[in-house]
Amino acid sequence: MKTLRITLTTSLFTLAFSIAALALLGSSRSSIASPPQVDGNDKSDHLTCSTRTLTGVYGIKFEGQTLNPANPGIFASVSRMTLDGQGHFTVSETGRFNGQLVQRTFSGSYVVNADCTGYLDYTTMLSNPPHPVHGDFVLVDKGDEFFVLDNEDNWVASGVGKKL
Repeated sequence: MKTLRITLTTSLFTLAFSIAALALLGSSRSSIASPPQVDGNDKSDHLTCSTRTLTGVYGIKFEGQTLNPANPGIFASVSRMTLDGQGHFTVSETGRFNGQLVQRTFSGSYVVNADCTGYLDYTTMLSNPPHPVHGDFVLVDKGDEFFVLDNEDNWVASGVGKKL
């Protein structure tokens, strides 16, 4: 009986070892035979951004609407935005607010976080009285493009900026 237990235990150990060795050999062969698959969308998680990432001239398409009961309306515009890489910007914009032509130039400040998100602030003259505007954005394509959301009350508006 003791001999049977030792033989059975040895056989189970040998079987388990053989299965483990085959599994290791199989995974080793597959990684040697074919290179690892890389997702075409794989981007480095180590990209760090700053205000210097958002520098230069961008073309912007922006559209949305205000839900303000006192002055509801639809807005669409195209702009040329210049960012200095030190947290200041200037915009030259042509658009339509409720069908009426809007041409304006304004300036403001912006902040870029290390995770490539950020915000911008300026004062708009589209309303009376003028009021502050706050927008949130995320940089994409290493800062050559950004998506922006007008994050003020009673507005549903967003845009895309692309480096020229």
